[in-house]
Amino acid sequence: MTGRMVSKTVWAEGVSQIRRFLQRRGAVSAPEEGRGNPAPTIKSKGDFTYFEILTLLAMLLFRQAGVRIGIFEVGMGGRLDATNVLAPRLVILTPIHLDHEAFLGDTISEIAREKAAIIRKGADVVSAPQIREALTVIENQCRRKKARLWRARPLRGIPLGLRGDFQAVNAGAAIQAAAILRGRCGFPVSGRALRQGLRKKNWPGRMEFITGPRFDFLLDGAHNPAAIRALARNLKALYPRRKRILIFGAARDKKTAPMLRTLSSYFKDVIVTRAANPRSQEIGTLLGQARGRFQRILPAAKIPGALQLAGRLAARRTLVVLTGSFYLIGEARKILRR
Repeated sequence: MTGRMVSKTVWAEGVSQIRRFLQRRGAVSAPEEGRGNPAPTIKSKGDFTYFEILTLLAMLLFRQAGVRIGIFEVGMGGRLDATNVLAPRLVILTPIHLDHEAFLGDTISEIAREKAAIIRKGADVVSAPQIREALTVIENQCRRKKARLWRARPLRGIPLGLRGDFQAVNAGAAIQAAAILRGRCGFPVSGRALRQGLRKKNWPGRMEFITGPRFDFLLDGAHNPAAIRALARNLKALYPRRKRILIFGAARDKKTAPMLRTLSSYFKDVIVTRAANPRSQEIGTLLGQARGRFQRILPAAKIPGALQLAGRLAARRTLVVLTGSFYLIGEARKILRR
């Protein structure tokens, strides 16, 4: 099973187990007889989000499969995140920037406090390079929890398969974490496995390049100003002379105005659209924020229309870049793969 996606059958069996468990505890109402077995209704006092159910499902399936080391990515913060029911021996903190301000706070320090709350007593903590305000919060939390802090350095001198200079930061944190797993947790991480990871050439939705017969696509899930700045910087370095078109959409709670301002330094043409998700920002709002920054601004009500519009505008070897939201990227990938 190592390295494979969970099958639909195993997934469905796991979800059914969770549903039965919640029904026994009165957290969901059972299907009514004679109604074609509809989906159970979650009671108001025990609402569960998709992410919470998914986290519980991962815990269940990992246990059933006898997984020794489970890797969980927090959903948003840390303190109130679904993953905080776990007691991690190892915590990895990537660079902390302003994101999800409506839920986590308006400053780097406030957001760092929410994220650092995932640190438990006696844990090993690997931190990528941080802004000073974030690092101070992380250091204080480690002292309170008697946790060991390891400050990872970006990997230098070794070519990486993935695009983007920020991947050196990610690789440095991953290698430090692997060393801790091997040395302190007794979990064997081989040099061969590390080399395979560093050579990995494609990660869906992260500077993902899709080659077409006439023009190409690049998909990146950057969805906050810091990530968009990194994307723009790398686009300028990797593709300085190619004609390019931007397809942009984002969630309503994102700071889309500064994101579009940054992207306008690289793109002349932008198509604004929205994913088929109720959290998506309205196209009219994006049009207003893009006005005066791009030479050509075009709306597309849905992602399929945005892709078709880009195809009509694109010349040979044009690079069509989609960014702003993982919802947008996920929906577009399904279309492009077909």
